[in-house]
Amino acid sequence: MPLRIRNFQNSDLETLCEIDRICFPEDIAFTQAELVFHLRHPKSITWVAQGLGRILGFVMARIETSSCAHVITLDVIPDSRNCNIGTLLMETLHRELKREGIGAAILEVNTQNVPAQRLYEKLRYRYLETLSGYYNGREDAYRMGRLFL
Repeated sequence: MPLRIRNFQNSDLETLCEIDRICFPEDIAFTQAELVFHLRHPKSITWVAQGLGRILGFVMARIETSSCAHVITLDVIPDSRNCNIGTLLMETLHRELKREGIGAAILEVNTQNVPAQRLYEKLRYRYLETLSGYYNGREDAYRMGRLFL
């Protein structure tokens, strides 16, 4: 499948909102206002995967300090999972972070989301801690991190 990884464009907003609603339960998915907040942050980085004439997924991160970035979300539509899209998005993000001189990235993943955990492990993220009640006080998350050496 021909796949193109490109920078976020303002015209992508509605589609990214829809994808996030597909990927996460209603009470966890970002509202449009929350997505806009993250996308417009001056230190925000968003890459979009486009193929088959549509957006198939995206990754959004924010540079938090001069040495660390926070992966806010990685979303891939269900029928395009297991096609290496998440890996390609994360690798694109990692290359940009390295170019920016960022030495580490952190993220949170639901303790029940084993496929996402395996992806992050494959990308050399390590478990740092468990965050009890991270998702609306009900579901736990693992904080994972990776160093860029």
